[in-house]
This record gives sequence, structure tokens and C-alpha cells, in this order.
Amino acid sequence: MGTTLLSLLALTAFAADPVVEVRPLAGESLSGRLKELSASSAVIATATGEQQIATAKLMWLQWSAPVAAEKPPTDKATTWIDLRDGSRLAATSYAASDGKAQIIIGSRPPIEIPTRAIHAVRFRQQPPELAGQWREITSSQATGDMIVLRKTSMRTVEQGDNEPRTVTEQALDQLEGTLSIVTDDSVQFEIDGEKVPVAREKLEGLVYYHPGKRDVAAPICRLIEASGSTWLLRDLQLAGNRLSVTTSGGVSLDLPVTMISKLDFSVGNVAFLSDLEADSGAGEISLSLQPAAMSYKFGRVFQVRSRPPLGADSFRIAGHKFDNGLSLHSPVKLVYRVPEGFRKFIAVAGVDDSIVAPGRFNLIITGDGKELARHVFNADQPREAIPLELDLTAVRRISISLEAAGGQDIGDQLDLCEARFTK
Repeated sequence: MGTTLLSLLALTAFAADPVVEVRPLAGESLSGRLKELSASSAVIATATGEQQIATAKLMWLQWSAPVAAEKPPTDKATTWIDLRDGSRLAATSYAASDGKAQIIIGSRPPIEIPTRAIHAVRFRQQPPELAGQWREITSSQATGDMIVLRKTSMRTVEQGDNEPRTVTEQALDQLEGTLSIVTDDSVQFEIDGEKVPVAREKLEGLVYYHPGKRDVAAPICRLIEASGSTWLLRDLQLAGNRLSVTTSGGVSLDLPVTMISKLDFSVGNVAFLSDLEADSGAGEISLSLQPAAMSYKFGRVFQVRSRPPLGADSFRIAGHKFDNGLSLHSPVKLVYRVPEGFRKFIAVAGVDDSIVAPGRFNLIITGDGKELARHVFNADQPREAIPLELDLTAVRRISISLEAAGGQDIGDQLDLCEARFTK
């Protein structure tokens, strides 16, 4: 009776602590209480004991939904800030003076960031056409700070026999100068030697000029806040229920774990094939059977896709659903350069459940010309998800080939799910 009571008390205490879901690069996921966390390792207290995992072996670490939502942001973001290290902040307030910016995110106290770490600040939501213009402006080669304004114009469109129609158009324009003081109401901007106050309500945003390229440390993970802000981190340390972090650009801050949704370690540990461009191979072939007047090209069937097969809404092999993958059709040969520092190739291969009549084909993977894996697929085999884990130590390039084994067939299709290079 006493032993049972102690066990129940231990389980109750365990359940009361914040629970995290941990996805390693390889192997099964696990859940438990995050006991320790640093740039090099995490210690998870599970129901069966403590487990220590090197962060270099992690895909991601995610707090359970109730914890991440314990203190949801009460204010919606009104300002979006891009840091030079790639971090992106969704803020409710932005002000700056004397080379320092004061930023408020949600209901937290203000944080201070040097303006030398800031690339751009946007004050307004944008439709797609203005978002494209904003990207062009913020990536342009400027010779000074910029203020960006949204201009509205009206023009008349003739409609033949119908009455002319008046349309309203918006576009972004920028001015170069020097930014100084930014308040909730205005921005002090010097242009041609004259200091001009510009009302914030007239501005689309600000772009800070930095004369030289700033070296930043390679991130070990991406911290995703429940508010939508994301920070690229080079260091982190758990202390109780707070996480002290340093961004790749050298910004230090302290966050309660209740504000954190996810720590994505894949940014430094994983390179998905769906995000990479192959050195060669696109899967396009010409077919003489294509009717000249047919608008839908047969060649689309043979293109490499980073989305599910044509007609399917998700990758699914033998009933298992996958969020990421490549859809391949024989004949195809893709060659990828192995990213520096990465030593494994991991994937799950199989015929998608949407394929009614699978064909006969071979999957062949080689590393620098040496065969690393070969699997034969045909209609007589049961559908199964085949795990692949290949050692790429000292391998510079791998090739992934599908070869027809019984004549070209429309069913020669393969899903290569969660295909990735890892360290």
C-alpha cells in the first residue's frame, strides 16, 4: 500500500511539471520533463528514467500545448522586426534612440537591442503585391538608412461600351537619409542635411543601413515563441522555468518557458532534400505519346515534386502519414552535394497509398559512385514504409536513382519521405 502511494505521488509530481515532446534525428520520439538544457545537451526525465541527448542529435524539442498556451499573448503584433542574424520578431511596440531600440513583445517587459543588430522594421500588414515590393526594397543595395512610405493613387480604367471604372492602387516608395529617434508617434529622419519629423502613421517601415557585412555565429537552433517571434540562437541555458539565450547576432535575453512553443534544432543539424537544389536531375523527359493539342503535359508526371504525388493531399505509405518528402517517378537520377559536416542520410521510402497500380522499378542510392542501398519495388509486394539510414562519412556526393525494371510504367512512382542529411 505504501509503495503504491509513493508511486502515485511520484507520477503526480512528474505530471505537474511542464512536459516536452522530443524528436531526435533518428529513432523514436520521447516525452517527459525538461530537467537540463544547454547548447550541447538536453536531459529529459521520462517515466522510465532520465535520458541525456546531445543537441547535435535533435530535430526539435516542443513544449506541450497547455504549457505553450499558459500565457498567450494578449496584444496582437503591430510591428515586425528583422534582425541581421535572421531572427524575426512580432512586436507590439518599437522605439529607438542613441543607437538602441526598445522593443515590447506581447505582455513582456521591454527588451533592448542595439540598432546595429536590426535590419528592417515594418509597421503595417501587407497584401502580397506590397510584400513583394517590401522584399525588393529591404534587399536592395542602399547607401544610407531608408524610410519606406505607402503611396495611394487612383486611375480610370476604360471598359469599352461600359462606364469607365476608377481603381485605387498602392505602391511603396523609399527615401534615403539618416535615422535618429523613433517614437510611438514619429520618426526623426535627416535628408540632405535637414532633420524632418515623419509621422509614424505615414510610414510602411524603416530599413537600417550597415556599411559592412556582419559576421554572425552559426545558429544551433531556432526558438519559436507562442507570439510568433523566432530567434536564431548560438547559446542557451535552462535555469528553473526560464531560458537564458544568446542570438547568433549577440543579443542576450531571458525568456520564461511558458512563452516558448518550440526549439527547432534542425536549423543546424538537418538539411532536408525538399529544401535543397540538386546538382543535377529534374525528372523531366519527353514522351512521343503526348498529343499536340493536349494542354496538360505528360512531362509533369515525371517531374520531381517536393509535394505529394499528383492527386494526393499528403504523403502516405502503408497508412503512415508524412509531412515532408519528395515524389519521384522513374527514370530519374538526382545528385546532391553532401553539406559540410553532415554524415548521415535518413529517409523513409515506399509507394504512396494513392498509387492504384504500382509499377516495377529499382531504387538505387550511391555515394561517390559506390552503391549504398538498393531496393526493388513491384506490384506483388505489400506496401511498406522502408527506413533508410546511410553512413556518409567522407562521402561528397550522393545520387538517388529510380530505374524502370519492367518497361516504363505510369505506376513507377516512389515517395522519399523526410529525406534529409544529418550530422
